[in-house]
Amino acid sequence: MLVAITSCSDNDLPVTTPATRDYKTDAMVLSKFVDVNKSIGEYYINEHKRNSPLSYITDNDWEELMLVNPLNREIFEKELAAVNHSLQIAASRPDVAQIVYNTYGGETWVRTIDHKSPISLHKCTQAETRAGTMWASLQLSYGALNEANFNAGKQIKSTIDIDMFGHKIYYFELACKTDAKKKPEGWYPSGGGDNEKTIVMSGQGSIERYVFQWTANGDKNDIFWQFKGALHAPQGLGDCLIKISFTD
Repeated sequence: MLVAITSCSDNDLPVTTPATRDYKTDAMVLSKFVDVNKSIGEYYINEHKRNSPLSYITDNDWEELMLVNPLNREIFEKELAAVNHSLQIAASRPDVAQIVYNTYGGETWVRTIDHKSPISLHKCTQAETRAGTMWASLQLSYGALNEANFNAGKQIKSTIDIDMFGHKIYYFELACKTDAKKKPEGWYPSGGGDNEKTIVMSGQGSIERYVFQWTANGDKNDIFWQFKGALHAPQGLGDCLIKISFTD
């Protein structure tokens, strides 16, 4: 809504003032325009995103963007900067194999950091999303570390359901170890098995669902999968709940 205030003088021009809106509403608008600079692996607000045929942005969305409260936009951009900083650190870690960037409309970019990782994942196409046998599930909430362990084949799927209170930026990690049963004393005893590798996932939204296929890049078909998951953002208790189901 625009409010026009005109003085009594004919020499004065009309002044247009944007109506003040709550942060939740503006964050929902801004999240539609978040894009990824793939040359450096960072999120940013792309006001020209509506020019992309895959962006799902309408003229009305762009008009709403023009009404965003500048203070709300500043808060949102600071949150983007914070997650960008975390992703930059993650990209330099030796345990990180891939970083997933999710944006509005279901667009996903999987950035490969370690091309020799014993595990890898890709986003499933619509034809690949049909789930089979349920192997395990885990839930992620801020401040808790959860695990899932199971035997399965060398390719599995994970259905990730993200439920947030309002539109927020999220960032979580899934550490994965294959053939962990070869190491009887936890993650790092001596013996066989593959090194732990981490997949970092990020994005922004409210209620999201993604399906990914995981592949153990080795010769064996019988794999013992071991996952540990941790949610890093948002940090408010009850702000975000993530449920991950592992299937064939």
